[in-house]
Amino acid sequence: MGDSGSSLPIIVSVLALVIAIIAVILGAVSLSQKGTNNYIIGGGDGGSSAGSTGAQTDGINDDDDRIWVVAIGHAAESLEYIDELSGQIEGFDVDIVNAVCRIAGKNCRFSADVYTRCWDSEVGAAQRGGVGLYSGFYDACTGWFHTYLRDRTFQFSDPFSTIEGEKVGFFVKPGNPRNFTYQDISGKKIGFLDGYSSDESCVARQDIQGVPIPPENVIHYLDREQLVAGIQNEEVDAGFDPVVYLKDSDMVEVIPGFTAQCAIAGQSMMMRKDNTMWEWWNPAFAKLRASTEYKRICRDLLEQHGHFPGPSPEEHCFDY
Repeated sequence: MGDSGSSLPIIVSVLALVIAIIAVILGAVSLSQKGTNNYIIGGGDGGSSAGSTGAQTDGINDDDDRIWVVAIGHAAESLEYIDELSGQIEGFDVDIVNAVCRIAGKNCRFSADVYTRCWDSEVGAAQRGGVGLYSGFYDACTGWFHTYLRDRTFQFSDPFSTIEGEKVGFFVKPGNPRNFTYQDISGKKIGFLDGYSSDESCVARQDIQGVPIPPENVIHYLDREQLVAGIQNEEVDAGFDPVVYLKDSDMVEVIPGFTAQCAIAGQSMMMRKDNTMWEWWNPAFAKLRASTEYKRICRDLLEQHGHFPGPSPEEHCFDY
């Protein structure tokens, strides 16, 4: 009886040691899952791994176990949207990040956040970097178009899309009841999506009368649904937005004869200037672009994500 009592603490200690070893092994296995569609939302993380074909894991600069966190939004378009079944953000941008991180052999996680924490613009104020990217909440913001203003503040990876799909136009209420014309926008109220490359500074670079637009005539909206509602309710005379997202809408119509290009390069990873993510991202994306997997990701713009509005593979992808 005395012997069995003295052995009990030893047995408990052995069991605790075994459990600790198993936990370490499971943790190592989890960290080895590179380039998966995992999310960090509100401080937690979780997700599922997506299979892939084409360019395989290369281990480019695979020299650490660091978790690279990238911000992503949900604009209800084929590039980024919330899947109703999984509740996760899906789209072209997600597919690109997963593939590049896998090829580079990096642990990448998505952090769902509002776009203004990547790039912030307020009416009448200087545009500036968002608090999330500035403060290091994440390493990069996903899928941001390279513009002159953003280039002053942040650095960009090589683009993973063209800029053909981002040609911008003016949209009005069907029938154009406010008689809007793009040749002269003097005194007109114009609606913009907050933080987008299609902003008032882009309008100011166009050869039209009435620019720059005075702050009292600039209205910002947080999403495209609000912008369309502003046009419908005649809160603004016109909206300024990439043509591909609203060209088939029966809620608004595009003013013919005018398009503008607001970006200087396509979708990229936007980073602080002291971040080194581009060092492994650029060679890994080059490998992806040369593979059949990039073609598949582009094709999925329509086949997998085409139930949301967005650019076609021909408009958005290189060499398609």
